[in-house]
Amino acid sequence: MNPTISLVLKIMACGAFGLAVALIVIGAYFLTRGVRLEVGASTMVSMRRNDMRQRALRKSLLWRFLLPWIQMVSALLARFDMARLREYVSEPYARAGYPGGLDDDEVVALGFIVGLVIAAFIAFSAWVFGGSLWVLLGVVGLPIGYIVLVSNLKTRAHIREVQILQGMPYLLDLLVLMLRSGTSLRLALTRVVADYDDHPIGVEFGQVLAEIEVGAVRVDAFKRMSDRLKIQDVTSLTDSIVQSEELGWPLAETLERLADRLAAERVLKAQAAAGAAGVLVMLPSTLVLAAAVLLLFSPIIVRVLRNGLGLQ
Repeated sequence: MNPTISLVLKIMACGAFGLAVALIVIGAYFLTRGVRLEVGASTMVSMRRNDMRQRALRKSLLWRFLLPWIQMVSALLARFDMARLREYVSEPYARAGYPGGLDDDEVVALGFIVGLVIAAFIAFSAWVFGGSLWVLLGVVGLPIGYIVLVSNLKTRAHIREVQILQGMPYLLDLLVLMLRSGTSLRLALTRVVADYDDHPIGVEFGQVLAEIEVGAVRVDAFKRMSDRLKIQDVTSLTDSIVQSEELGWPLAETLERLADRLAAERVLKAQAAAGAAGVLVMLPSTLVLAAAVLLLFSPIIVRVLRNGLGLQ
């Protein structure tokens, strides 16, 4: 390796190490000063974001270190018009369940930080392999950071949607049992939230319960959950509750009919998946059968190819 390049790499490595140490010291300084990490909680759209933030802080020491930096970057970016980026990240972030408890501006700041890291990596790689003229190529890392962030959020949202769909029938059955025993919907929701504390569906119903307890209309709280998740079964649940409120139908019977319909739909989906799996298995089965036939009759086939049918 060229001695000049080797020296530059060593200098950059030392600088990166020094910067990392400085970041750790500054982060520790903010933490020891007792900076309140829930700054900006009043601007949160979700009433459960602060709870999610506290959970993340309790579980992850790394998140305790990163959150002050995300907040500082968010304060810097607040001077610019970030409405488009906020709209780009807000929906997948809501569907993902607000991991980390960030508000929309902080999610934009997190995407910017990820973009800076990717940009620095691209710029350094371009400089090493292409020379200093290619360093500006690192600018493409900024939009890539937001693409990576949103893709990760969409993956989390899909996993979360599957978990919610799996828990819906059991949750509805529990609600029906408690409502038929004379329990009010608020107490029934409290029991559901307690039983599904770490489950995504418990988190969502916990938000509904929190909104109801601070005076929100019950129907509006469920509608906001439906708009937030954009899941068909949750929308059906909201519609059933709205109809029960408007028409005066017993809520327990409405939820029981919904639970029966969801259970029937799950059976139909399972049967459709089983039928599709049978079709997909046919191709490898056919290939295995063809391979077995070739192995069994390969001596005859080779003899015929070599000598013909031997009819002369």
